[in-house]
Amino acid sequence: MGYNEGQKLYDAGGKGAAVREAVGGGCARRALDAGAKADQDRGAWVKGCHDGVGDAPRHPPAHPLTKRESNPRLLKVFRAWAGRTEGDTATARHAGRVVTVELTGPDYDVEVSTDYRSRAKAEEFAAAFTQWWDTDDGPGAARNLVILDAHGRRIATKRL
Repeated sequence: MGYNEGQKLYDAGGKGAAVREAVGGGCARRALDAGAKADQDRGAWVKGCHDGVGDAPRHPPAHPLTKRESNPRLLKVFRAWAGRTEGDTATARHAGRVVTVELTGPDYDVEVSTDYRSRAKAEEFAAAFTQWWDTDDGPGAARNLVILDAHGRRIATKRL
């Protein structure tokens, strides 16, 4: 999971690829692009990519690596910001739940469940959420914002 992709990147770009992918969050972004291949355990996919791009031996994890944690504090702060910024709470009303998704080490994604059905509206929401996100990730580095519909399906993504 991800190892072969990492190996291809290493073969094409050597040590420079390792730095770009591991330090710059490329493997975390590529895990989203991998879709269904990575969705079961994006953390394991990212670890495999890091191992492959680092030319390390393949060591698949014995258990799932991805950890999801609901973060109601982030949701509350985002809703307050959206209400102040927009003058009403139209955008904030669409956010149902914010979850941080730990991938590997310092890398994590942020998932927001919404009631959107339209990709265009979800992308507008993602732009507003990204504007609010102040890039002060605290411990670790937030790599991606994933907007989910009411059924938990990904309808938009944006880099953080």
